[in-house]
Amino acid sequence: MKKWLMLLWVLLSSSAAGGLEELSYITEEYPPYNYQHDNRLEGISIELLERIFAETDTPLSREDVLYYPWARGYDTALSEPGTVLFSTTRTAQREALFQWVGPIATDRVTLIARRDSGIQLSGMRDVIDGDYRIAVILEDIGAQRLQEAGVPESQIHAAMSNVSALRMLEHGRVDLWAYGEDVAFWLMQKEGVPTTDFAPTLTISESDLYYALHRDTDPRLVERMQAALDHLREQGIVSEILGGTIAFNTEEYPPYNYQDESGKITGSATQLLREALNDAELDADFRLLPWARALTEAQLRERHCVYSTTRTPERESLFTWVGPLVSSTWAAFALEEADIEADSLDDLSGLRVGSFREDAVGQYAASQGVPIVVASAERENIGRLQAGLIDAWVTGEQTASFLAEEAGLALRRLFVFNEVDLYLACHPSVPDQFIARLQAALDRARSRKETPQ
Repeated sequence: MKKWLMLLWVLLSSSAAGGLEELSYITEEYPPYNYQHDNRLEGISIELLERIFAETDTPLSREDVLYYPWARGYDTALSEPGTVLFSTTRTAQREALFQWVGPIATDRVTLIARRDSGIQLSGMRDVIDGDYRIAVILEDIGAQRLQEAGVPESQIHAAMSNVSALRMLEHGRVDLWAYGEDVAFWLMQKEGVPTTDFAPTLTISESDLYYALHRDTDPRLVERMQAALDHLREQGIVSEILGGTIAFNTEEYPPYNYQDESGKITGSATQLLREALNDAELDADFRLLPWARALTEAQLRERHCVYSTTRTPERESLFTWVGPLVSSTWAAFALEEADIEADSLDDLSGLRVGSFREDAVGQYAASQGVPIVVASAERENIGRLQAGLIDAWVTGEQTASFLAEEAGLALRRLFVFNEVDLYLACHPSVPDQFIARLQAALDRARSRKETPQ
């Protein structure tokens, strides 16, 4: 099969009457697929197009691509022969309007709401009956899907750009935003808007993104471009552009992440990440390390991430954050038979309190004046309690319960003192497209788990 594709690509490359330089290329602001950064075009589809140019010996680069608002680019691609518009969702409605080269990637368009709105949707009937105000971009697939579903014009509010649509939703001027999920979460990251404040409520389109060529384009040019793309896909270039394989470091911190009897890294946070990676067609190499090393590698080494990580003010600027994955309740524990009474961290000031290196729970307790005895790993604290080396233990409630049951040890919870979300924290070198696609897929996975069956 590979040999046949290679032969086809060579034949088409040599037989086309003209070259791909005869075409005009138009894109828009649709990150992480195509967008402008520091007056330079970036994104998955831009990188892929340049690879196509190189494969076909086309003397063009990203500098030759025109950058238009979507509605203008769409109208141009419909009316002017020799035009290529990307990234364009391929739908039944658009099928005969263009010739197609792709796919580039799968794009899900959803109705996004603020989490605090309480909006729950099971279908378009709920959207119409709820009379929700919806932000859209004119001629965008989101707007077209709403129109096809019969959503009244009075509910649809056109935004000047995707950033303005995000601000409309953020400030409550609309109830929902119909847009590509990957793109929306990428924009939130770039605009400094907390992704955890928003959630997809209903998927209204799940289609592949393509390069859309004017319908009168020479079919040999279309075939040549498609053959080059297929050749790149065979070489694994598409996967490489999406981000390649990223190292996901973690530690032994059950029930969120730990090694099972077969040696596989598992746990609730790990399973959630694996599900999201599979959904987003992304690759990661899971590695179990001592926590201090796992955290340090993610901070210092390119293309490394660490989980399950508490998002603290001290760590905020060091990483790019994806999540939340799970929630953790922080509590203090003692042996069931221990003669210890404590209702707050202040009551632990005269005791030997266990935690482990670089753990956020222990660091927080230490900042409140609690004397912390640091171990190299969380599991050691079970043995240290039994041996009388520490009097109390501060950790996540779920972790304490798991490890105590595993050791057959009876613990007594003294008090709860915090509840936090745990995240995947990535070195800033991890590609934006990887972060955006993973965040969107993770949010979908969390939404499925939270929705009653």
